[in-house]
Amino acid sequence: MAHEVLIQGIGGIGGVIAGKLVQAGRNPVLVTGNPAIRDAIRERGLEVITPEERFTVRTQAYASLDEVPAPEGGFPAAWLLMKATGVVEAARRTLPLLSKDGYLVTFQNGIVEDAVAEVAGGNRVISGIVGWGGTLHAPGKAERTGPGKIHVGELDGRISDRLRGLADALRPASEVEITTNVRGALWAKLAINCTITTLGALTGQTLGEMLRERPNRDAFLGLYREVIDTANALGVTLEPIAADPLLLYLPRRAGWFLRWRKDLVTRILGRKYRLLRSSSLQSLERGRKTEIDFLNGYVVAQAARVGVGVPLNTCVVRLIHEIEEGKRPLQASNLKELLAADRA
Repeated sequence: MAHEVLIQGIGGIGGVIAGKLVQAGRNPVLVTGNPAIRDAIRERGLEVITPEERFTVRTQAYASLDEVPAPEGGFPAAWLLMKATGVVEAARRTLPLLSKDGYLVTFQNGIVEDAVAEVAGGNRVISGIVGWGGTLHAPGKAERTGPGKIHVGELDGRISDRLRGLADALRPASEVEITTNVRGALWAKLAINCTITTLGALTGQTLGEMLRERPNRDAFLGLYREVIDTANALGVTLEPIAADPLLLYLPRRAGWFLRWRKDLVTRILGRKYRLLRSSSLQSLERGRKTEIDFLNGYVVAQAARVGVGVPLNTCVVRLIHEIEEGKRPLQASNLKELLAADRA
């Protein structure tokens, strides 16, 4: 059977997608940068857990692109599911393995499409946005956590044949929605990641623990507001991913009643997803770099282009870098410095 697609990054989300494709009779080539994941899949198979089922598939996996037998004519597509910190180098190394018309699909947290397009060319990049979560419990054991869709779109907004083909290829793994406004979808998810993912890494807390206190909810809403204000200044029309992107938007000069309503929504969010642990927090706990430069760091860079003030996002980028460098502990009190930046 011919190989259909190259999947790189067999973690929580990549493992679920890869496993569902193999279960459906597809023949993807799996590449993970972790030899332990490769060995687990080769020895015991790839185990996938979803809300509906639990299964194990037998398939081949490789620990690097150097191990991959290149098919004649190249791969028609490569799906990049590694962390944002490694996606540009992965794109660069993958290009020689693609067919003449082959393309890359980015599935990262944050916005990496601009950086990948600089390496590969915008015409060879499609954006994928995974609206559900994934957890890697152990090498070769991946779980889908929560409902949601995968949104896919061309960077120029057109509905191409290859985009339709990508959507069809992904459907064994998830419900898929094709969008003509992928930038809007990317920014809508970015706003969530810049709050939930980043604040969890800053405090070391679950979402429920973090949003239990009013000052923490103020920081959450402030970060979210700055992302939305930047998107608006850039002329981005926000596209719903799981909910209305303005549900958590609190204008800076809002009255008391609107502030109360948005605080209530934030409290409900914290209760509903109280056990959620930030993926960036998990990276820090493993001694790895976070994706902060593609999340809040991207917001800071784009805000500077359009003259939008983003003191909270600027501060949180600095604080996370200090944690990465071992200059600052993971603790809830880090939020006090973040709130001080908003008042300055």
